[in-house]
Amino acid sequence: MNIYDYRYRAKRLKDGKIIKGMTEAPSKAMVEKFLIESSMKPIEIFQQKSLFQQFNRITIGAVISERDLIFYLKQLSSLLNASVKLNEASEILATQQTNKNIRRILYGIYYEVNSGQTLAEAYKEYPKDFPQILVSMVGVGEQTGDLKGAVKNIITYFETQYRLKASIKSTMMMPMIYMGVGLGVAIFLMLAVMPNFESMFASSEGVEMPAITQFFIDTGNFMTANLVLLIASFVGFILLFRTLKKRVEKFQILLAYISIKLPIFGTIVKLNNLSRIASTLSQMLNNHVPLQDSLATTYDTLKNKIYKDLIVQAQKNVNAGEYMSMAFENHYAIEVVFSRMVSVGERTGELGPMLKSLSAFYDEDSEVKIDALKKAIEPILMIFIFSLITVMLLAVMLPSLSFTQQL
Repeated sequence: MNIYDYRYRAKRLKDGKIIKGMTEAPSKAMVEKFLIESSMKPIEIFQQKSLFQQFNRITIGAVISERDLIFYLKQLSSLLNASVKLNEASEILATQQTNKNIRRILYGIYYEVNSGQTLAEAYKEYPKDFPQILVSMVGVGEQTGDLKGAVKNIITYFETQYRLKASIKSTMMMPMIYMGVGLGVAIFLMLAVMPNFESMFASSEGVEMPAITQFFIDTGNFMTANLVLLIASFVGFILLFRTLKKRVEKFQILLAYISIKLPIFGTIVKLNNLSRIASTLSQMLNNHVPLQDSLATTYDTLKNKIYKDLIVQAQKNVNAGEYMSMAFENHYAIEVVFSRMVSVGERTGELGPMLKSLSAFYDEDSEVKIDALKKAIEPILMIFIFSLITVMLLAVMLPSLSFTQQL
């Protein structure tokens, strides 16, 4: 679908002020509708062609964030529940969107739907912005005539996963922030404060520098003398790490194994992945998506290589006519309760409902354990900060005391 740049001049109805601006739309009529819905009366609208605007449309990665996607789906659900037709709802959502990059995608969705494509087919045109689970569940909803129910279910799924992910990120960020602040203070003292003591002691014969202060001074001098090399080494390490993580399977497995086995944090990693597997499979199966398709979609939602490989093994088991749960049995990354409940669900023909119960259990258990982790981390971080402050105070104060005493 072609999107064009339009400049406009319009009168704001509430105060009569003339507003000038520019927006993107597939047609002049859509711009006029956008202005009217924004409580403005169009005066002049004309298309503008600009090479800069064409370059400005180039985007990297996903345009619609997880939070924006949830908000969009909630708006779509409200419109559908108000008996607004799908093509009209798509037009309204595109017209009202203020983010130009997202609006461009939503105009594309509207165009596809208005041209006779299903909503699921329209979403497939933007795989980076609309996850496969959304495409599959919306497709099933359209086939069964229950699009409203499908959108409602997927909103619940995305909200649960977003809340859990946000909670994990906030927990992981705490130690990183504390470590970053501590490291920053240490570097500042080594580069800006400690050198003053070196010159002071150098001018006084027979006065010895305290060992702890000398250590920081030597470290600071090394950093200053090799700054370019250190920066290049750091950048090189990051690039090498990202390359290995992206292209070397054994390195991916190693990182996945370490993340699962980490003290304290490993439990959270395990719960997060098991929760995502249970949630995704339950949503798909309870909406009548075939097991193989459900497993393929679940694979796409995971990032940990070990869990992705377990899903691949589960697919192989299903293809061979065996139980999927056999892939999960006696594996260090899988809790016993998970493998047993999946096994019972398969053997009783109630895999979907069983996974839904398992998903609810893991969501609740994850929140409890994340909260407990936050409380456990706090005293450890406080001890770290107080220890760092003590060492720094000693490194700063001991030279003065030593200098005074030895003089």
